[in-house]
Amino acid sequence: MDVSQLRSFVTVAQTLNFTSAARRNGVPQSTVSRQIDSLEEQLGAQLFYRTRRQVKLTEEGRAFLPYAREILDNAQKGAEAVRHLHEGGEGRLSVAAVSAAGAFLTGCLGEFARRCPNILVDIAPASGGEGLPVANEDPFDFHFLQREMADGQEEYELLPTHAEGLALALPEGHPLTDRPPEPEALQGERFILISEKEDPILYMLAMDLCQSMRFTPHVANCFDGVEPVLLSVAAGLGVSILPVSLLAGVPGVRAVPFDGELWRVNYVAAWKRELLNPAARLFLEVLRGRAEPQENG
Repeated sequence: MDVSQLRSFVTVAQTLNFTSAARRNGVPQSTVSRQIDSLEEQLGAQLFYRTRRQVKLTEEGRAFLPYAREILDNAQKGAEAVRHLHEGGEGRLSVAAVSAAGAFLTGCLGEFARRCPNILVDIAPASGGEGLPVANEDPFDFHFLQREMADGQEEYELLPTHAEGLALALPEGHPLTDRPPEPEALQGERFILISEKEDPILYMLAMDLCQSMRFTPHVANCFDGVEPVLLSVAAGLGVSILPVSLLAGVPGVRAVPFDGELWRVNYVAAWKRELLNPAARLFLEVLRGRAEPQENG
């Protein structure tokens, strides 16, 4: 059975007249008769007594009527909810993001909040080493992560969002804060890094950067997260190599950027190809408008 059959049944039950029901629903009378016949056949019961002069509900028809009304009412409420959400009404959006995507994501969510103030946003931290989950087990609408960790995922759409330069993170007052980092000076420093397990791309870039400067870093400690790395640097326990945006405004930490396009981390937004959540479709409009233009080639 479908909604049009139920609508015809309820309207005939209200009017007890097939012609009036057809006129009210804006369809030919033959359509209403055919829909009622089909519904009775599917239910295996007669819903109306019909004569040339009179139409009456059967006992089966009276029993079925409140359920048909409830189905139509729920269908109408569902349609209104979707329309309301599509127009920027209430809803829910879920996002998972690695730490270094935070600055870009903040701008997107700020614009989204202004456009759709009644949509609730859930944000979860993500590990840069986990990549994307299996699509049919993914509880999130969007992921923000390193490009390399999302490559080869055919179940997801990918949009390059931004690139982050790397900087040397130093404790406040460190002698290297006033000049570009040099290999000789860095050779004696204790490095505190985000672990390879937590962020293999960032860890690899940090090690490659040191190798390009022809020294092997003394890695004193690694952590599975940004916060303990920053806390350690601020406390003077060592220095680190991190994306520039993670160092902005951190008390007790100074950033000295490394030159060159080579030492950059590229980030993407990823979402399942079948984007069913209307709130997610609204967010995608914001996301596409704020993503950095990509150079050809």
